[in-house]
Formats: sequence, C-alpha cells, structure tokens
Amino acid sequence: MILLSRTSNTPVVGWLVGVATDEPRAGETMIAGQPTTLVRPGAGRSWPAVVFVNGVTRLGRHHPDVERLARALARAGYLVAVPDPPGLRQGTLTLRTLAATTAVVRAVAERSDVRGGRVALFGVSVGASLALLAAEKPSLAGRIRAVAGLAPYTDLVHVVRLTTTAVYVKQGRFERYRTKPFAALVIARSLAAALTPGRDRTLLLARLLAVPDDAPDPLASLRALHESRLRPPARALVRLLVNRDPARFDSLYAALPQRVRLAATMLSPISAAARLQARVLIASAPHDKYFPPDETRALARRAPHVALTVTPTLQHAIPHFSVGDFGGLFRFDGFLVRVLRLTG
Repeated sequence: MILLSRTSNTPVVGWLVGVATDEPRAGETMIAGQPTTLVRPGAGRSWPAVVFVNGVTRLGRHHPDVERLARALARAGYLVAVPDPPGLRQGTLTLRTLAATTAVVRAVAERSDVRGGRVALFGVSVGASLALLAAEKPSLAGRIRAVAGLAPYTDLVHVVRLTTTAVYVKQGRFERYRTKPFAALVIARSLAAALTPGRDRTLLLARLLAVPDDAPDPLASLRALHESRLRPPARALVRLLVNRDPARFDSLYAALPQRVRLAATMLSPISAAARLQARVLIASAPHDKYFPPDETRALARRAPHVALTVTPTLQHAIPHFSVGDFGGLFRFDGFLVRVLRLTG
C-alpha cells in the first residue's frame, strides 16, 4: 500500500500513508566513491537494505520517480541507497559502470546500520540488468537477499540486433519487434565506449553524446560519417550500427573487435546466469518498448530461481494504473508483495 500510494496518482491514500508512517531521512553521500542518495526510515538504528539502480535518465538518482520510490521504500522500513554509477546517466554502459555498481552493493552490505550484512537489489530497465550482473559476482556471494527488476535486458547481443535491424530471434525465427529510437542510441554509445581509447573512440563518442536523447533518428550522424576517417575497428562498429539487414547482422557482429564483443558478453546477465543464486523477480509489459519479456524467459532457462510477471500495468519501467485493468493491477501488486517479502 505504501509503495503503490506514494508512486502513483492516489492522493487520498497517499495522504493517509504520510500521516501513518514516519517521514524518511534522506541525504547525499559518497558510497564506494560514487555519489549516492541515502534514504533511511524515520525511526530505528538498523534496517533491511535495498540498493536501487535506476535506468538511463539525465536526472539520474534525482529523477522524481526514483526519489518517490526510494522514499516509499524508506517509509516501509528499508534503508535505500540510490547510486549514480559512471556512464548510466548518459546511457553509456561500460564495465566501469558495472564495477562501480558492484562496489556500492558491497559497501552498503558492510554498513553497520544494515541488518544482517545482506542487501536486496532493485533495478529498472538497464539498472535491472546491472543489478543482475552485480548479483552474479562471486565477490558478493551470500550478500544478496534477492534481485527485483522491471524490464531488463539479459543478452546485449540480442538487443544490438533488435535496435539495429528491428528483429528479434525467437525460437530460431526472426520476429519483427518495434523499439524506441533511444535504445539504439544507448547501444551505440555503449559499444563505442568499448573501443580501444584513441582518436576514433573519442570521435564516435563525441558525436553520439551530442545527439539529443529524444532524437527520432539518433544514428544519422554515423551514417553521415565517411568511413575513410576511421581505422578498421571503428569502421566495423559503424557498419554494424547503421546496418538494417537482419541477414547481415551475424557477419557484421563477428567483424567487431574482440574487445567490443567481450565487453558485450560481460555486460550480458545471461552469460553468467548459472551464478545467480539469489531469488530473482522480474516484471515486464507484454510488449516492452525497449526489451522484450523473452529476455527474462531466456534467463529463467539458465538460472535456477527466476520468475517473470507479465502485466500491462507497466509501460516499460513505469506503472500506469487504469480502472479497467484490475487483472494487470493485481498481478503487479502481487509482484510487489513477493519482492517485499523476499527483501525484508
């Protein structure tokens, strides 16, 4: 009730919850070298902890939806840490982003005001993928209570194929699947960042970071780039990113520098899914605008404790409630109840 009322448009219930629960204590701090919002319940000295990893947004941990959710969890009795790992705000997902997220999770688990020395991870979109990746780290074995997420990707190669060719491989067949253009921009920035540091990497990142996040054709600047200006590794990446032919994808991907392909593998939760020992609960829309629910189904086939809830209440990572969608609302409510049961 606290979570639903404080993160959705239910003013009367939200007011009642505000009266009945203690005001959280929120502050800005550094955890494991990362700027972090730390929100604690209004009473008590130790609590179960949640590390919340948001998706790609320029506002990062200060996005209003993120702040409301963190405060709602604190009202429900949780210590909540919301870090801003490097690159996440700009949509440049790298191994450095993952390492910083992992370090924050470890540091929060070691805090004296965290109950039991263990934390739950909650993420949305790319943040949910980072939470899964962190939970797979052997260094965090025994530290993770549970992982919960909304609409993650699990195989970055599948997402590259989807954002460039508008097809998704399902049961060995190509299926058309429409995504928002912003997904292609995030993929392009992330792959470009995996190139060897140098002139080409700097040039591609500068072009891609200059593209507005809401651009309808975010890779137009790459198509206008003369290949003669680039060395072979960067040229191979540009050819992959501007390709629209599904039949050419595999050969173009294989031509990428090994460094880029290795980064994509290491940033794919499905690659080390067998290491996921914590319970994993994922919720997704029937047709997510970025990452298909089949991403989670593929993870569930490789990891022992993964459950997927599909509900039209979600629009990517944001719940939208309607009077006519009681079934979807109940499924999402059940998802939240299971998450809180595991994280407490």
